[in-house]
Amino acid sequence: MVSLPLINLMKSRSLIFHLAILNLKMRFKSTYLGFLWAALEPLLYFIILYVVFTSIRETGENFAIYLITGVMLFHIFARGTSGGLVSLTINVGIIKSVKIRKEIFPVIATGSTCLFLFVQIGVLFGLMPVFDFVPSWTIVFLPIVFGLFLVLVLGASYLLSTLYVYVKDIQPIWNVLVYALFFVSPVLWRLDEVDGILLEIQKINPIGQIIELAHKVVAYGEVPPLNEWLYAAAFVFGILFFGYAVFHRCQSKIVEKI
Repeated sequence: MVSLPLINLMKSRSLIFHLAILNLKMRFKSTYLGFLWAALEPLLYFIILYVVFTSIRETGENFAIYLITGVMLFHIFARGTSGGLVSLTINVGIIKSVKIRKEIFPVIATGSTCLFLFVQIGVLFGLMPVFDFVPSWTIVFLPIVFGLFLVLVLGASYLLSTLYVYVKDIQPIWNVLVYALFFVSPVLWRLDEVDGILLEIQKINPIGQIIELAHKVVAYGEVPPLNEWLYAAAFVFGILFFGYAVFHRCQSKIVEKI
């Protein structure tokens, strides 16, 4: 019987928080700017893309906020899933020497993603006055979008970390897929600007759906219809339970395969 991972790990929330902080410290340990890179990376991506796209075409109203919202979410998605993918293998010493629930490690990776998210929310709100943007009241729905986003990262991390234990080729394959997802997600383009295959891909692209929900509540000042919320929620929770089911089924063999 598959149990609910978040309920099982509630008693370990303090440990998860401290290990997530440690994870971030180790990630930026050898850099001069340290944790500042959590804010600088998406900001630099945004500046480059903003300069390029405003130079070559008409971008429309509130393009800067539209762009930074998409860049921020996609950057954290790429970071979070890449960290989740290796979350078991980089902790092989702990897994083999300490009696600890293996399912905790993808959650720790997602916890680090959550901390990244808080930093980049600050970047988003810091850029609003720069571009004379006053958010609508609809921005109160943004925490729901972020909640769905973290569920997606956790589900993907459970699945990817399990697959990576068995097949190391998953890492380069996932890197290519993430690169492709960036261009087929509504980060650089708007849904009303495209048709055909991009719209069809958007229907099965969970990160694209979440980015579009964020665009509506932040850049457009709209409340997405209930069916869009339900569709995105069903998709990301489906990924979570599928990813955890695969993890749960394989976890007894992880130690010998890792």
